[in-house]
Amino acid sequence: MIDTTTMQAMPSAIMAEKSVVSSMLNSHNLLKRAIAEGLSDDSFWHPQTLGLWQTIQTMQPDDHGGIDLITLVQHLQEVGKLDRCGGPAEIYHIHSHAIGASGWSQWVTTLKEYQARRMALQLAGTMSEAADSTEAIAAVRQALESLQSIVSGKQRSVSISTAASDFAAKLEADYRAGDLPGQSTGIPCLDEICGGMKAGELWVIAAKPSRGKSVMMLQIAGAYIQAGKSVAIHSLEMMSHEVVGRLVSSTQRVSFGSITQPRTASHGDLSKISSGAKKLSEANLWIDASANQSLDTIQVEAERIRDQHGSLDLVIVDYIQLVRGNRSARESREEEVARVSGGLKQLAKKLGCPVITASQLNEANQVRESRAIEQDADALLFLTDDGIKVGKMRNGKRDQVLPINLNGMYQLFE
Repeated sequence: MIDTTTMQAMPSAIMAEKSVVSSMLNSHNLLKRAIAEGLSDDSFWHPQTLGLWQTIQTMQPDDHGGIDLITLVQHLQEVGKLDRCGGPAEIYHIHSHAIGASGWSQWVTTLKEYQARRMALQLAGTMSEAADSTEAIAAVRQALESLQSIVSGKQRSVSISTAASDFAAKLEADYRAGDLPGQSTGIPCLDEICGGMKAGELWVIAAKPSRGKSVMMLQIAGAYIQAGKSVAIHSLEMMSHEVVGRLVSSTQRVSFGSITQPRTASHGDLSKISSGAKKLSEANLWIDASANQSLDTIQVEAERIRDQHGSLDLVIVDYIQLVRGNRSARESREEEVARVSGGLKQLAKKLGCPVITASQLNEANQVRESRAIEQDADALLFLTDDGIKVGKMRNGKRDQVLPINLNGMYQLFE
C-alpha cells in the first residue's frame, strides 16, 4: 500500500487523468484508442481514476457507446471498489468532467509524461540498490526501454507505402549486389546456397564439443574483417589473445601450432604472424572476453560500439549456453536459454546486422537445453563428420551437406 507521503511526492496530473477517464466513460471507442496508444495501469496514479480505468475495461458499452453511470456505480459497489473510486459523487463528477474529447491527444501526452517521470524516480532507486555492475547495466537498459516505450506508445507499424518503398529499395540493392546480395561468409559453397549473410539474421553453428564451432564463427569474422567491415566478438570460452591467434592463423594461412608454440615456428611463419597481427590491430574489431557475460551486457556493448563507431556489421557470441539470462528462481534452465536465444534474434533486428552464435548438441544430436534456439535461428548449421549439414536456411536452400571439413592446421573449413 502506498502511503500518503509517497502519493503526494510522486508527480501526477489528476486533471488529465480525470479528463481521459471521463472521455472513455462517454465513448467506448476512446477506451479502445487509449489501449492502442499504450495507456496502462501505470498511466494512472490516483486511486479513483485507476480504479475506474480498470473497471470500465471489463464492462460493455450501452446503446450510446458509453458506460451507463448507474450500472457503473452498482457494479463498483458489488465488487467492493466504490469507496476506492471516491463514491457516487466523485464518480459522477469524473463522468461529467470532460465534455467532448477535443483535448484527448494532449491529455494522453500529459499522462505519459508524468508516468515517465514516476518511472524514472522508481528506477533510479532500483539502480542505486544494484548488487553489482551487471545488475546496474540491466537496470539501466530496463529504464531506457521502459521510458522509450511510454513516450512512443504502441505504434510500431509503418504504412504500406513506406513498406513498399523499403521493399523496392531492398530489391534494387540486391540486384546491384549481383550474385551475392548479402555479405560473404568466406566459404564459397555456403555463400552459394544462402546468398551471403544478411541484416537481421541469427545464425547458429551447432556441434558436439571440439568440432570447430568457434573456428567457423571466427572464419566468417575474418571474411568480414578482410572486407573492411566492423565486427564485435563476445568470447565466453577463450581469452582475447586466443581469439587473435585463431584469426591470424585463418586469415594468414599460418600453422596454428606456430602460434601456440612460437619457438618451433619458422622465420616465414613468424613473419606471417607479425604481419597478421598488425593487420588485425588496424581492423574495426572489438573483442569482449570478460567473464560472466549476460544477454544484457552483450546488448549494451553492441549498441555502444554501434553508436560510437557509427555502424556494426557482425556480432559473434561464442557460445549461447554460456550466456547468462538472469534466470529467476521460478524459471527453468530451458526458459533461460530460450530468452537468450530470442534476445540475440531481436538484437540482430535492432542492430540491422547478422548475429552468429554456437550451440552444443546433446547425445541425440539435438540443440542442447532449448528447442527455441532452432525456432529463433534463420540459419542452423550442423558440423558433422561428413561436412556441414544445412539444417535450416530461412532465406536459402536447406537439407544439404556441404563437402567441407575442418583444417585444424590453419583453423579453417575448406
